[in-house]
Amino acid sequence: MPVPARKLSRSKGRRRRSHDHMNPMNVGVCEKCHAPALAHKACPTCGFYKGRQAVDHSRKAARFLKKTGHAHPHKAEPDKTS
Repeated sequence: MPVPARKLSRSKGRRRRSHDHMNPMNVGVCEKCHAPALAHKACPTCGFYKGRQAVDHSRKAARFLKKTGHAHPHKAEPDKTS
């Protein structure tokens, strides 16, 4: 297996990797529930996109309520039995 003839300097390696950085995500605000949501994606909280229902969260919320008995699926409180 071939190996490099000489060690690459730090600057040479870092120059090669200069484009491997991460770009910041474009986070906006949902028009309906005012929760943070990614641009051009349905809101993860309410499921609306461009003023219409894109994702139906009602089934997911119903399953959560049945399973845990909590009032709100996104703000579950710990059980206070003690």
